[in-house]
Amino acid sequence: MDKDFLRIFNMYKNDIYRLAYSYTKNFSDSDDIVQNVFIKLYKKEKILEKSDIEIKKWLIKVTINECKTIFLSSWKKKICSLTEKEENIMKSQSKEYFLLDEINKLSKNERLVIFLYYYENYKIKEISTIMKKSETNIQTILYRARNKLKYIIKEGNYNEK
Repeated sequence: MDKDFLRIFNMYKNDIYRLAYSYTKNFSDSDDIVQNVFIKLYKKEKILEKSDIEIKKWLIKVTINECKTIFLSSWKKKICSLTEKEENIMKSQSKEYFLLDEINKLSKNERLVIFLYYYENYKIKEISTIMKKSETNIQTILYRARNKLKYIIKEGNYNEK
């Protein structure tokens, strides 16, 4: 079991971290979420018996749920984050983070759909299953997110209305 767990962890840890960060926009919260997700995976031995694709889908669903849970906690409502410091770290990393920085200007749903579609290569139908929304709704979110990203990149100053 430990070999399987380590293989899955090494295979998907970066994907899960990127998903968590795209949702929370916070390095520390993303670290906590990744840790919680993989602790849950370790405790559920039966999931490790499934195919890698099914495991990845499970990990994504659990990550999304963990992201939602973190925003509901009373701790999160009472603290202020160090996002300014985190933003400075990201900006110092060069052009590699330019697009991620622009994607982070989108709403949570838009960021999530962009991440699943472009970074994880899920199809619209699979995203609709993961997010529990209709395929039409996912297509609309993706269309709007693309248009906003085009505007953000061209103008550099898009503000959510």
